[in-house]
Amino acid sequence: MDAPTSSGSRGWVRGLRPIFYWLLLVLVLFGIRTHQRLMEKTRLNFSVSMQGQAIDATATFDGKPAFSGQKIPLGNHTFVVTHPKGETFSTNLFIWYGKHDFGEIKLKRSKGTLSVQSTLPASKITITGPEFSTTLYDSTGTNFTLPTGQYIVRAEYPHWSQSQNVAVFADTTASSIFSPRLGALHLTCNREGATFDLRFSNGQNVDNGNLPVTVVGLPTGGYQLTVSYQNRQMQKSVLVEAGVTNEMPLEFVLGTARLESDPAGADVRASDGTYLGHTPLDLPDMTPQMAQFSLSLSGYEPVSVTLEIIADQTNSCRTNLVSLRYLSAMRDARSYLAALNYDAVVQATGEALNAKPGDADALALQTEANGHVSAERQREERLKRPREVFDALCSRSSDTRLFAEHELKTSKPAKEVEAAIVKSLQASPMGFQILYDGLAHPETYQVTARYTFSLGILGGTERDCLLVVGQTKDDETQILFKVLEFQVQHTIVNFHDEKRLIPLHPSRIQMNDILQSQVQEGIRNVTVRIQSAIGQ
Repeated sequence: MDAPTSSGSRGWVRGLRPIFYWLLLVLVLFGIRTHQRLMEKTRLNFSVSMQGQAIDATATFDGKPAFSGQKIPLGNHTFVVTHPKGETFSTNLFIWYGKHDFGEIKLKRSKGTLSVQSTLPASKITITGPEFSTTLYDSTGTNFTLPTGQYIVRAEYPHWSQSQNVAVFADTTASSIFSPRLGALHLTCNREGATFDLRFSNGQNVDNGNLPVTVVGLPTGGYQLTVSYQNRQMQKSVLVEAGVTNEMPLEFVLGTARLESDPAGADVRASDGTYLGHTPLDLPDMTPQMAQFSLSLSGYEPVSVTLEIIADQTNSCRTNLVSLRYLSAMRDARSYLAALNYDAVVQATGEALNAKPGDADALALQTEANGHVSAERQREERLKRPREVFDALCSRSSDTRLFAEHELKTSKPAKEVEAAIVKSLQASPMGFQILYDGLAHPETYQVTARYTFSLGILGGTERDCLLVVGQTKDDETQILFKVLEFQVQHTIVNFHDEKRLIPLHPSRIQMNDILQSQVQEGIRNVTVRIQSAIGQ
């Protein structure tokens, strides 16, 4: 029984073996198909951008070119993205079935350093590139961290410039160095108002303007300089050395002619007859020479003068012109002197002296006439002096003009008259108090007197006398006077008595017969006292 059972089992197994192989084949084919299907979905997806902009970058997968959406094998791999202007993106990754989406790979912009240097301060330095530009003013340069690429660096100086092309690479320093050989030119001239024109040796303009001047930032080498002054020019060749201020003094060798005449206003002409102006006349900027001029003035004798012109000096010539009017004026002066017309003599001799300054005969006649004129002026001043002193005395108070002026004359001397009047004014009854008595001007006396009638706080009256006594002639004395009448009022303010004078005049107070009589009485009183003093 045991043997058949064993044989049957082996037979059964042998019968199942084909089925087993068939199942195994099916499983293998199914696995292969599943692998193929899953591998079809195993892809690498990515996009690349830099500074917010999509870019075309170079991607490698295990060192081989790669692109977004391509199928990738399973296992460990290296993925790298590069771009000339960006920093490299690199990663190691393990790949299994399915999508591998990196999304947006943002590359950082690669940068380097640009060092700009200038040995001298540049007026302007410009850095220009596709992604970066800037300008520096009055600078010797600096360092910049900026995107990699090609840049143009330009340094500008007042009269020279240079450009350089510079490549900036990632994580390195590129240099742009400017070493200009420049100098300065200091131009001076001995003539104010001179101008200059400076050019390169090829004729290209460099600078122009007024002198003195310092032109800076000039490249070393030769220049052509033209200096102009008035209608004259000079040309110079100039060599500029680097690093120094090159001095260039310029001189126009010229002198000045100064022509003067007495009287002034004479026409001046050159030796060839060219009109130059009228005296006094300065003729600047003349070349050194012996110059001849002719001077002429209507009514005067023409004269020729020779003047040596020396450089850097004012060469002067002065001449007196003899007037044809001189003789006529002297004849008139003598005629007026005979007729005792002294003012006319002074005028005529003045004309003669204008024609011939310092003439002894004209001066003698003029001195004699002036003596007579001076005596006449003193006589007139003596006549006017009492009036002037009296007007000044009356101007001290505005009330004075309200009262009438009076005048008396006597043949007695002023000093004697003044003393007698003062004595008469002081005489009783109702004598005046003399407030001032003195000599105001030569032979002119001034007197101020006052008479007061007081009723205490009830008031009263005041009478002022303003008087001037002056000697107008040797045998005549003039007496000018005014009599001022006031009503006195008292007012108690803060326990103080304040005195107020009211002129007796219709413009200041209501006049009545009593007040009018008081005014007339004052005039009569003073007049009588004065007449008594002078014996009238």
